[in-house]
Amino acid sequence: MNVLLVSPQMDNPNGGIAVWTDIYLASCKDAGIECDLVNTQPIGARAKNGGAKRNFFDEIVRTKSIFDQLNTIMKNSEHDVIHINTSCGTFGLIRDYLIAKRAKKLNPKSKIIVHFHCDIPVQVKGAISKLFLSKLLKVSDANLVLCENSAQFLIKDFNCDSIKVPNFIDEDVIIKSKKQISDHIKKAFFVGRVIKEKGALELFELAKRFPEIEFCLVGAIGKGIEAPDSLKNLNMPGLMSHNNVIKEMDESDIFIFPTHSEGFSIALMEAMARGLPTVTTDVGANKDMIESGGGVITPVGDIEALSSAIKALSSKETRASMSIWNVEKVKGNYTTAAVMKKIINCYEA
Repeated sequence: MNVLLVSPQMDNPNGGIAVWTDIYLASCKDAGIECDLVNTQPIGARAKNGGAKRNFFDEIVRTKSIFDQLNTIMKNSEHDVIHINTSCGTFGLIRDYLIAKRAKKLNPKSKIIVHFHCDIPVQVKGAISKLFLSKLLKVSDANLVLCENSAQFLIKDFNCDSIKVPNFIDEDVIIKSKKQISDHIKKAFFVGRVIKEKGALELFELAKRFPEIEFCLVGAIGKGIEAPDSLKNLNMPGLMSHNNVIKEMDESDIFIFPTHSEGFSIALMEAMARGLPTVTTDVGANKDMIESGGGVITPVGDIEALSSAIKALSSKETRASMSIWNVEKVKGNYTTAAVMKKIINCYEA
């Protein structure tokens, strides 16, 4: 099988689709799948900071490079599958639609797979976004989504079926033995950008309400985010190496992730893999991941619900049960082998 992947690849990816790309390419090699890559990596300021403002000139240069790669590769090779990763931004949807149309013209026999790496209804709201999403869906032969919310959105708004495919995790991250469960919650852990959109303000308020618990927030601290000096139980060490993140997880009693939006969180998946009971919000794939067995789901921005969730995890027996459940969920559903099997089945369907 020959696949053309349209996705970003970066020298030092720090998360997101670029990490997915590296794992996917290595897995294809192991599975004997020939895979070419059209690299859609950002350029300019957005190459260093994904949250930087889009520069129109940079995007023109980037788009030209993408289509030059596409034309060269497809004119020299035939592919059974064109796998297009999209993050659902308006500009990206327009470009991905044009990529799909061009790919279909160059090789009409190729199967077009569109892989949505986002919670689609959160990202796609404006009329232009919806128009080009509709056009893209008409060109695609199959659509992969991260969560039930996205699947339902495509059915209700576009009468279009999809296949749920989670992100994958390196099996080395999965804890090898049962997590040691403390009698009481002593440490709550968060990893991600420390910004309002990830629930930073809610975390500060929780630290006020639970002074007996250490709240450790690992990640880049956003502009304008300042924790009250009075919070002696709040630790914000900034960015950490992945090994140190795992170490912090192992030293924690719960994972708390009050994010306002999400696709399929790698941070949440890794916390589950280390056996951490979880408190998180009802966005993206979060509910799909922990269900009712691995933690507590709360509404976005609801401090009372978050506080109640932490109290609900006070029982050692409850946390022990959730810890085991989370590890087993990851082993059964999110390993690279399990996810790649779903993707390859989609290719062959």
